Amino acid sequence: MTPSKHWILNNWIFLFILIHEEHCMLPAPQNVTIVSYNLEHKLTWTPGPGTPASAHFRVQKYSIKKKLWKLVLKCSDLRTGESCDLTNSFKDITCHYLARVQAFSSDQQSNWTSSELFFPLGHTTLQAPEVVLAGCGNCLLLQLSPPASRGLHPRQLKYLFREFRINVTRTRDKAQFVLRVSSGESRIDYLERGVEYCITVVPVTSLTNPVVPSGPHCAFTSPPPVSTVAVFLTALCILFLLVVLFCAALVHSGQLGCLHKVLLRALALNW
Repeated sequence: MTPSKHWILNNWIFLFILIHEEHCMLPAPQNVTIVSYNLEHKLTWTPGPGTPASAHFRVQKYSIKKKLWKLVLKCSDLRTGESCDLTNSFKDITCHYLARVQAFSSDQQSNWTSSELFFPLGHTTLQAPEVVLAGCGNCLLLQLSPPASRGLHPRQLKYLFREFRINVTRTRDKAQFVLRVSSGESRIDYLERGVEYCITVVPVTSLTNPVVPSGPHCAFTSPPPVSTVAVFLTALCILFLLVVLFCAALVHSGQLGCLHKVLLRALALNW
C-alpha cells in the first residue's frame, strides 16, 4: 500500500471513530447552577435536549486549593429532576469551588458541564433571622436569632448575623423610621401607647451577599395606664344610678308608701 493510500485510510478510520463517538455520546447537562441560602448549597441542572428519561447523572467537585476533581459519592447516581446537596462538600467557606455534572447510562456518557466559580461566604444568600416581637408599654421588645441551617456554625453565625436593619412602620398612618440592632434582645423605645407597629428585618453584612428581608411582624404597644380615681368615680356613679332607679321603681309600683308606714310602725314599737 502506497503512503498516500495509507494516509487516506487512516483519515477515514479517524473520521469514523469521531462520528461513532459523537453518535454514542449523551447530550451534556445544561444550566448547571449552585443555589445557596445561609450556607446550605444545592447544585441544580437540566438534562440536555434529547437526553433519554433513563439517563443517570453524577457530580464532581473541585477545590481551587487542592486542584483536584473528586466525585461526590452521594451524588454519583442521580435521576432526572434530582439535585445534589453540596453543603458538606463545601465546608471551607473561604475557599473557591467548582462543580460539574455528567449524564451517563450503561453504555454512554456525556461531556461534563461545569458551574461558575463559587465562593460560599460571598455568594450565599442571607435569609432573615427568626423574629419574636411583643409590646411593653411605650416600646416593643424584639428578639432576633439566626435562622436554623446545617451549613452554619457558631463562629459563622456570629459573623454573618451580627447586625440587622429594622424598618419600623406605624400601621395607622404608615409613618416609618429605621434603626440598627445587634443579634439577641433589643428594645424599640419612644413609641405611642396602644398603637400597632410592624417591623421588617434585613441582615446587614460587609460582604456583597444578597439578602432576603423578613416578612412583616406586627404587635401593639401597651394601652395607656388606667387611673384608679377615674375607676372609683365611675363605680360610684353607677351605684348612685342604680339606687335612683330602684327608688323610682318602688314609687312607680306604689310600694314606697307601704314601706314608709312599715318603718314608722317599727319606730313606734321601739319607743
